[in-house]
Amino acid sequence: MAYSLFTDKPNKFNCNIEIEGTSLSKSKVRLVVETEDMSYMFNGTIENTGLCEVNIPKTKNFLSEGTKGNMRLEVIADDVYFEPWASDFTVKTNKKVNVIVQEQIEDKPKLKVQVFEQEIPEVKTKTPEVKPQVVVESKPTKSVDNLPNGQRIQMKKQDLMKMLFGNKLD
Repeated sequence: MAYSLFTDKPNKFNCNIEIEGTSLSKSKVRLVVETEDMSYMFNGTIENTGLCEVNIPKTKNFLSEGTKGNMRLEVIADDVYFEPWASDFTVKTNKKVNVIVQEQIEDKPKLKVQVFEQEIPEVKTKTPEVKPQVVVESKPTKSVDNLPNGQRIQMKKQDLMKMLFGNKLD
């Protein structure tokens, strides 16, 4: 299994070291991180108890996500070099944000037209109103002949006008 280094958070390498024949206080430790193109070296500390700690900063400035390589622990005790541990590594991002953009829908003005059936009003043909013309002679009375039984009616001009036009003349 490959060791993981992170681009977005500090990395801390921890291990326990036991040294025979010399003291831990006279020993030095470093972690070497190698890719095909570059090598990086990080110095660490060894406690009296043998606890070894190497701090590696966020790798985003020098190793990008997906970078693979080898890393090894180097211990120097009384001028003697040891390589007690080695592993492959992969650079990952601890926190990720994925964005899925939905298709933008443009709100366009909408127009809705509803056409109603045209109601054609029933056209009643009107015969033009013909006003009867009354010819009135200068005589104040008029007589109507040819009535049954030979009767004869005499009317004044005013009565005749009222009969033809109603009270519209007033």
